[in-house]
Amino acid sequence: MGVPTSTLILSLFLVASYFLYYSCPCEAAATGTAGVPVGTIERTTKQQILVSIPPGATGGSVPFLTSPSGKYVAYLLRRPTAEGAGGFGSDFCYVEVEDASSGSSMWESECTPVSTVNSCALLFTWNGLEVFDGSTSVWDTGAQSANNNFLETLELVDEGDMRIRDKDGELAWKASDDPRANQNCGLPGSPGVAPALPPFAEPIGKDNNLPFGQAGQGGGQGAGGQLPEVHGVSQTVGFGSQPLVDNSPYDSGCLAGIEHWVGSGLGLGVIMVLVQFGFGF
Repeated sequence: MGVPTSTLILSLFLVASYFLYYSCPCEAAATGTAGVPVGTIERTTKQQILVSIPPGATGGSVPFLTSPSGKYVAYLLRRPTAEGAGGFGSDFCYVEVEDASSGSSMWESECTPVSTVNSCALLFTWNGLEVFDGSTSVWDTGAQSANNNFLETLELVDEGDMRIRDKDGELAWKASDDPRANQNCGLPGSPGVAPALPPFAEPIGKDNNLPFGQAGQGGGQGAGGQLPEVHGVSQTVGFGSQPLVDNSPYDSGCLAGIEHWVGSGLGLGVIMVLVQFGFGF
């Protein structure tokens, strides 16, 4: 007696589901890629999310790469604007390479202001490392291969330098070419924080030589003596006075929900096979 057609179809379905499940790129990303050296991240998608920090998690620092010996660690940091520091009340999101033993800063990316209502994310893209405010790019390394090759690896070496190489192993960017450290992002006087009074708030020469015999207003802040309070750089208001927020910068390249559907299909297929062979419930 031959094998029923329905049984053959079910068998093919189960085999295909098995291979699809275990070849899912999400699974490969979670377990890591065999053969990649310690202290290295291999880029497998066009825009690969390395780490993100949600809004409200100010003061947070999340590691994403460690040098082979463990001496240096690379973090994504999110810092609020300190009270009285001036500026527009934004958070600051930036990359820092830190000496693990002393905690001292070895290298930092620019102090990049981000909205207080968006997630801040670090991606490995065709621009090298790239910081996103929600879905908007706000900083990148500008890494570029000499032959416009695919940027493939991010390294943190035991000298404390971070490097990006293309698919041929050629150097496309290194942090030591753009030295910067101990910026104290968000604190008074740090990069990206405006002075308490912007330069246009006071007339040249203060109250002297005002045109047409005008009297000085005092304080240099305009007729009312107060500047309007500004909350954040990107608080776009949508329906119901709620900010328009995009907390998912980009897809990491996985097929969303594939494990759920494949798992459900496997379970259904097993039940149908049991019923086909007379194993009732």
